[in-house]
Amino acid sequence: MSFPTLSTVLSTVILTALPALPASAVAGSAVAPAPGHYRSVALGTLGGSSTMAFGLNDRSQVVGRSETSAGTFHPFLWQRGHLTDLGVLAAGPDESGTARDINARGDVVGGSRDAQGHMRAVLWRHGRITVLGSLSGTATALNDRGQVVGTQWTETTPPRGFIWQHGRLRDLGIAGPTEPLGINNRGQVVGWSGRGADGPRRAFLWDHGTVTWLATPGPDSSAGAINDRGEIVGGIGTTGGEQVPHAARWYRGTVTDLGVLPGGNASSATAINNRGVIVGVSNAEPYSIEEHPVLFRHGAVLDLVPAGIPQEAAAYVSGLNNRGEIIAAGILYRPAGCYRRAG
Repeated sequence: MSFPTLSTVLSTVILTALPALPASAVAGSAVAPAPGHYRSVALGTLGGSSTMAFGLNDRSQVVGRSETSAGTFHPFLWQRGHLTDLGVLAAGPDESGTARDINARGDVVGGSRDAQGHMRAVLWRHGRITVLGSLSGTATALNDRGQVVGTQWTETTPPRGFIWQHGRLRDLGIAGPTEPLGINNRGQVVGWSGRGADGPRRAFLWDHGTVTWLATPGPDSSAGAINDRGEIVGGIGTTGGEQVPHAARWYRGTVTDLGVLPGGNASSATAINNRGVIVGVSNAEPYSIEEHPVLFRHGAVLDLVPAGIPQEAAAYVSGLNNRGEIIAAGILYRPAGCYRRAG
């Protein structure tokens, strides 16, 4: 339910050019030297063959889902070289769970199926699993204050965004299918909403009950992350025909097209840290579905393949912390040498 990936879009549509943004709002496509080198740390599995990482914090703790020896997927916490099964709500043929985010205190949020087979939004804290809300749903992000955002739904209603804190769940009050994807330590929430059953997706900022639709050049957009300074990143689409994603940054009411690698025509941004460094992907040839992992920094697009993050990891880049560490698939990439910290 997130903004379409580069591969999905480029393999299913005939691309059209993005409309021009004002010159002051376009970052350009300059390429800075590769930021040192990254060393990879394999997270391992819970006995199966695959692991996907979705969140990490500044303590280098990583969460996600991993296949067990029984062939089911369980949520995990990785720290100091050890992978721990966080557990699921119910055992059985439909058992599953996914951890989506972790805060500085080690609290983890995500989703797990209950005994009736319904996906439920959950919080893992101190070895206990807490169900958030009474409906089907999943939690997508949390902050260091323990505020959690996610989506809940019924069999007859579309997904709606929520915020949970102090044991109480509150609907965000945004009409139409909605998915919050990020929250900062100021309690500001970002994500996308369909604004109607069949309408285009639109990036939003929810700030203590007030909803702001983020400026975009075209009808489709999605905001995926927000840092503590209020900088928001995500993707923007075209004004006509099928959408072509470009990575975007919103700050103080202005949207900036973050550009693409030279020769490419599409990109997306997935995470931003408090130093303003943004991680995402870009293609390097027009209409190509072969993505490169990149950093967007100081108006430049930095290709991370020469820095040691393989091209095949690009589709799975999902997180960046304030230490400059990046997660992709079942790998933690740590900057080495002089580039120990992103920014």
